[in-house]
Order: sequence, then structure tokens, then C-alpha cells
Amino acid sequence: MDFVQRKTADSVVDHFLKEAAEKEIPLVWDRYEGSLPQCGFCETGLNCRDCLQGPCISHPFKDQNKVGICGKDKDILAVHSFVRLVVQGTMGYLDQLTDFAKDVEAGEGSPKRKQEAAKLIKDIQGMWGDGNTDVMKKFPKALIDGWKAAGIYPDGIGNALFKVSQKLDGGVGNVEETLLWAFKGALMGCAAQMLQGRLKKAVFGDTAPTNVEVNLGVLPKDLPVVLLYGHFSPFLKQKIADAAKGKKIKVMGVCTDPFVPPYSFAPVTNYGSQEIPLMTGAVDLIVTGDQCVNPSLAELAKVWKVEVVPTEVLNRKEVSSFAKEIIGMAQEAFKARGEVARDIPNIKESGVMGFSAKDIHADKVVKALSDGKIKGIAILAGCNNVKFTQDQEIVSIARELLKKDIFCVSEGCASVGLAKFGLLNPKQRDASCGKGLSALLASLGKNVPAVIDLGSCENSGVTDFLLDMASVGKKAIKEFPIVACFPEANRTKAVARAAWTVAMGIPTYFWPFLPVTGSQKTIESLSGFCEEKFGAKLHVITEKMDYTKKAELLAKSLKKA
Repeated sequence: MDFVQRKTADSVVDHFLKEAAEKEIPLVWDRYEGSLPQCGFCETGLNCRDCLQGPCISHPFKDQNKVGICGKDKDILAVHSFVRLVVQGTMGYLDQLTDFAKDVEAGEGSPKRKQEAAKLIKDIQGMWGDGNTDVMKKFPKALIDGWKAAGIYPDGIGNALFKVSQKLDGGVGNVEETLLWAFKGALMGCAAQMLQGRLKKAVFGDTAPTNVEVNLGVLPKDLPVVLLYGHFSPFLKQKIADAAKGKKIKVMGVCTDPFVPPYSFAPVTNYGSQEIPLMTGAVDLIVTGDQCVNPSLAELAKVWKVEVVPTEVLNRKEVSSFAKEIIGMAQEAFKARGEVARDIPNIKESGVMGFSAKDIHADKVVKALSDGKIKGIAILAGCNNVKFTQDQEIVSIARELLKKDIFCVSEGCASVGLAKFGLLNPKQRDASCGKGLSALLASLGKNVPAVIDLGSCENSGVTDFLLDMASVGKKAIKEFPIVACFPEANRTKAVARAAWTVAMGIPTYFWPFLPVTGSQKTIESLSGFCEEKFGAKLHVITEKMDYTKKAELLAKSLKKA
């Protein structure tokens, strides 16, 4: 095996990798290396098992086996690979939203703004019908008209997501038509994310930029610790925090929304190293959703005598009683685990997270662009992918862009990775940024860091910021010098997110390359066809390049705007 790669850029995580190797405990990096070489047909999108006649492949090096049994050729196989990722990613956003809405309707809590919450619930119910949601009307009319002309405006879950999912079953559509269906499905995900963000504000109130501590050093040595993993009911998170109040129990998070007012959950680490907190011995109980949670946690938890409580179960208990039960279990676990050694590196970083569009002052950003003080705007998203050194790509790219006076915003796990390396710490802002960018950030407030976190991927902080830009600047989103980058993408939700970003007219770079490279037609369509329809490309780059070259690509995209 010729695979040699540094596993993580995070020295805290690296500390535990050596221990895992000595104890022969397999982690995500070991499982990746054990899977090599990975299937070339899957990697290039030239495979299919959408029916029971397969699995099928389109073999690029043989005269025969060019099409699947049903007749799908390499182009359709590749575009279906893209569609499949978008559909699954969009379903993730819809799953979060419908669960949350169901809890609101069931009266699990009393919304702060009841009338607004009730209106949003009607909007969510409308998604099952004609899809005529108020949130999508927030986009500029010209953009909506363009989506309608292309046939991709999301007109309800049935007409968008159900229809696009059936494209995988067969039919005679070509690559470009099938791609448009994928973008239609992705915009359904965009609507769901926007509704989730607005419903959260209506129910719990607005979040404010908050100073948080990040990385394994936040774990206490002498208190029970409950870790919330992944995405599940915000009501349950709030009730767990309520039940822990006054009991000297720490409730923290991994790959989850860190803010459910009035509480915040310190991000212990990000996606790529989600197994590592268990190795500290400081975790007493884990509460998990399904999304963004590795199944490996269950086996690893047994080694450190940690109970795992899943929330996505049939016949789930009433939220308040379930939360109290969780805290009781954590207290008992802490007593029972007294003999388990706690190894907590004294390394953590401060960062300001949880900005919203209103905190940024889009008018100042627009003016800085027009005055040439900043060169453009970069959206940094995605989590970690074991094919890259954890955090290295996104942190290195961010540093290059900041030096070039490019205004950077981030969300979700991307923000946590950046926070671990000080890029969300206002005290380190000026050392990271060019003069023009530093001046703009200073004008936005004293506590504004080099990279601005716009919240969890459950919410729509980035989209709200883009809408503010369009409103203040009085021009289309695609006319601004904006670029999006997923430097270490992993989850299918990131693919859906990238698709709707392109549909807004923002050129988007996605690493690792999407599983479509077996079809030049699909690659060309994600580039030329998307630029024709939306004014932006979804870049599929197969060339191996370092972070400096990637940053240069992003900067060049801004100059073309």
C-alpha cells in the first residue's frame, strides 16, 4: 500500500492516534486505509444498483459492458450518481425540519413568537402541497423567474423530491434534463433549511454572537459529561440542558447545532475526529441523532464503558421525561465510571460563533467591495473527509484567502475546524487578514473574528446573508464576486448544499471530486450547462493540487465576477 498521509492537523487528536495504535483500536483513518484501493467504478460514478438486475457497471476499458442491463450508459450512470447524492442530502434537511415542526405542533415547548411560529408551521405544511412557501419568495424576483423558466422552482415535495427520486428508476431523459431535476430537488432542501432556521428563531428566540471554547480541552475532569452527537430535536437538547441545570453536569456537542437559546453547547471537536472524545475517558453518556454520526461510536463506547442513547427511535418518549432520564443516566454513569482514567489535553481555543445576517451589516460589505477594500466573498462549508488531512485544507485555504483581503464566512463543522486554529478568535484577527479586510471587520464590531461563523448547517445563516447582499446592493447574487468552497466535503447534505448554491449563481468548488468523472458529458454539464442556466459552475476537479493552488482558483473565480 502506497498510501501515506498525515491523518490530522489537530495536535490534540494526533495525541490520541498514537494511543489508539498502541492499543490496536481501529479509528476512521485505519478503516479508510483498510478499504484501499477503493472501487474505481464507484469513484467515477460508473456503477448502478438501482434495481435487482444489477449491480451494473459501464466498463471504460472494454468493448462490451458499456451499458447497464437496462441500457443506462456512462453518462446516465454518472448523472444518476449526482442525483442520488442530492436526493439523500435534501432528505436530511427535510428530516430535521419535519421532526422539529412535529414537536412544535405537539406543544413540546412554548414558542417565543407564537404567531410567527404558527405561520411557519403552515408554510411547512404547504411544502407537501404546492410548495408555495413564503421563504422562497425572499429570493430576488429575477432569480425566481429564472428558476421557474428552467422548471426547477420547488413546487412541493411531491412534485420536486418524489419526482427527482424516480429519475433513478429509469426513463429516457438526457444528462442535462436529469441535472435540472437534481437542482429542483436541491432547492427543496434550501427551502427546508430556511424554514428550519426561521422556526428555530420563532420558537427559541434569536441567537447572538457568543464566545465559546472549542476542542478537547473543554472537557472537565471532575464532572459528569453528556455529549450530544449529530442532529436531533432542538427541544430535546433544550430539555436536556434544563434537566442538567444546577446539577453540575456539563452538556456539550459534536457535529450538532451549538446554540439552542438560552443554552450553548461547547463543540468538543468536529466530524473527522468524532471518535476521539471517547478516548479521553471524560465522556459519561452520549446522546445521538442519525445524521453526521459514525456507527463506530457504539463499539468504541463499549471500550470506555460509555452508554449510547439514540434519539431517532420508534415510539420515542415524551421529551421532558426523556431528558430527565438522560441526565439521571449520566449521573449514575459518572459514579460507575470512577475507575476510568481521564486523559484530557490542556488545549482549547476561544472563538466567537453564532453570527446572523443582521450582525454583519451587508451595506458595509457591499461598500467595501465597491471601494476595492476587499476582493470578494468566500463561503467555506463542509466538514471533514478522511481522504484529506483533517482540517488542513479548509484552514490553509482560509488563511490564504484572508491574506488576499477576501471576506470569509463559514457554517457548521467547517466553523468548528476553523475555530480550533484560532480563525474565529477576534484577538487573532489582524494577524490573519490583509489590511482592507481587517479594516472592514473592525468596522463590523470589536468582537468580530477573521472568519465569520453564520451558524449551524441546520439553519440558513449563509443564505440569509446572501439575500441581504442582493437587497442592499440592488443586484443579482451572481453579479457579486462570491465563491463557495467545500474543501473537505463528506456528507450528502453538502452535495445538495453545493447544488443550490450554484443555482443561486455562485461558482462552487467541491473536494474531493464528485463521483461523476466517468462521464465527460456530466462534467461538462455541471460546468458549461450550469453556467448557461444559472451563471455559475459546479467545478469537478480531478487534478491533485495543494491548498495554495486551490486558493488561487477561488481568487480567480472572484475576479471573473
